Formats: sequence, structure tokens, C-alpha cells
Amino acid sequence: MQDDTERLSKTFWDVELKSLNDGLPKARKSLSELLNEDRPSYRNVKDEEIFLGKKELQELAKLVPQGKLPDVSLPIVVLKEGGSSKGAFQIQGSELDVKIVNNALKKSSDDRTFYKPEILELVKEFPSLIVFGYRF
Repeated sequence: MQDDTERLSKTFWDVELKSLNDGLPKARKSLSELLNEDRPSYRNVKDEEIFLGKKELQELAKLVPQGKLPDVSLPIVVLKEGGSSKGAFQIQGSELDVKIVNNALKKSSDDRTFYKPEILELVKEFPSLIVFGYRF
């Protein structure tokens, strides 16, 4: 009986987590590719087309070292991990992706961990470029 309850609970949480992460991108695109699109967009896990703000992309591009636009991938994926400290989020992606987020927040570090006030500032600055996910 205990095993059935545990199995049912695990199934419930697996389904719930999948639902929470439906907004994550199927694949991220390079900043240079997005800047060249008339209507920049990506497809999420639910196969919906999500549009990104052209002006936000242009502002983010100003933070990228010359020649590195093809190496920055979007959208910016912010993960909340179960068991992480309260209000702590992780930025997913390459070292350059993380560096650009730190630059956007005027932080001198290259840390992947950000806290709620920083994430709120990032969302305020680049609302269409951010997507949230959850991992337990």
C-alpha cells in the first residue's frame, strides 16, 4: 500500500512539473538569428510560438562583446530548483549567457545564482526574453 501511495505521489509530481515547464523553449536561438527575424520568436515545449521584443533584443545586444552575438542563446532560462535557498534562481546556458545576465544587472561576478530582487530587475528590463522553469 505504501509503495502504491509513493508511486502515485511521484506520478502526480512528475505530471505537475511537466505542466509547470510547458513554457520552456524546445530549442533556444542565437541572438544574431533573432535580430535578423522580422518577428523574432521561438517554440515552447507545448509547440506554441512565443514572440520576443525586438527592442529588448537590441538592448541586450549592446551588452554582448563584438562578434559574440551568435554565441548568446535566448530566451534566458531562469530555473527555480527544489531544495535551493529561498528566493534563489539559477540561470541556464553557456558561460557567455550567464555573463550577459550579470552585465545586464551590473554585477561584476559571473555567478549563475541570482536572487528574487535581481530576477525582478531582469524581468523588468527584458520581460519578453525571460522564461521560468522548475526542477526538483
